[in-house]
Amino acid sequence: MIKKVFFAICLFVMHFAQAQQSKVDEIVLAMPLLPWESITYDITIKQDTVAHSSQGDWDFSSVTTDTVGTIEFEPISLTSFTSTYPNATHIKHEGGDMFFIGFDTNQYTFHGEMSVITTSYTNPLVIQPYPLAVGDVHTDSESDISFTCNGCPPAMERDDAVYTESISTGQLTMPDNTVHSTATLVYNTRTWNDGQIGSPTCNLFLEQWQWWVSGYPLPVAQTLELSTTGPCPPGVGYRQSKFLVGDPMNPPTSVDDLAISNIIAYPNPVQDKLYLSARNSTDIFYAMQDLKGSTYIEGTLSNSGEAIDVASLAQGIYIVKIFGEKEHYLQFVKQ
Repeated sequence: MIKKVFFAICLFVMHFAQAQQSKVDEIVLAMPLLPWESITYDITIKQDTVAHSSQGDWDFSSVTTDTVGTIEFEPISLTSFTSTYPNATHIKHEGGDMFFIGFDTNQYTFHGEMSVITTSYTNPLVIQPYPLAVGDVHTDSESDISFTCNGCPPAMERDDAVYTESISTGQLTMPDNTVHSTATLVYNTRTWNDGQIGSPTCNLFLEQWQWWVSGYPLPVAQTLELSTTGPCPPGVGYRQSKFLVGDPMNPPTSVDDLAISNIIAYPNPVQDKLYLSARNSTDIFYAMQDLKGSTYIEGTLSNSGEAIDVASLAQGIYIVKIFGEKEHYLQFVKQ
């Protein structure tokens, strides 16, 4: 009897260990690595949703799109909006609208927008935590967010709630036949309740199926539907699908891949010592900045391969600004 119990315990422990190892080995979504300058992605658009399964692989090669568009990510430090959205790191430009977002090692956040309405969130809405593994579920909400819009009465407020669930992974084939060997399907909803204080609200529900590929700051494919209830303006609801054109990023996994000059840096991510190495130069003048442009460390390296102590930096994304005849930028993640 004792042997049987012991054997059962061993089986349980082995199963638990395998499950934990499977979780460790599982593909997870993490913070994207964005360049210091603005970056624009070309997309194709279908004015309808597309059918799909919840499990991969996914093949959209037969999908016919209707129009083309672009999505641009601009560092907010290069704009005049830093005081209005002090905790955002980027502006997402799409369809003439601006959405203020933030990326760090722990989460992807939403800070407000300038579109049909104008909002600025006191507390950002967390869209996705990092890392995000298959099976993970996340929710967040913000209430009583003041907003303005053309033709709206005063005292308008919005409640904003998000639901995010990582569903599965698999190979993704795009309408232009680009193949992403590993994509993660994420189900995401946003629920907005908009209205004048004390009055009935216009209720909007955005349901999105998004395919994310490591390194990209946007889903490479998504199909979505916006529906409404309550006293909403006519013609607000719509269906749409968007697809990234090509595979322009092949996301950088090290600082070396982001080098624009003959200077390389390593390791990435880094915990304490970051090394800069120049192939054709001995003196390297540098400044380390966050995505908002604040400088934390600066100096000169006289020897190629000399270490910079970054242990005191908080976790996050940083830029190494290299000075010379032309400025160059490298990006790294501090753990």
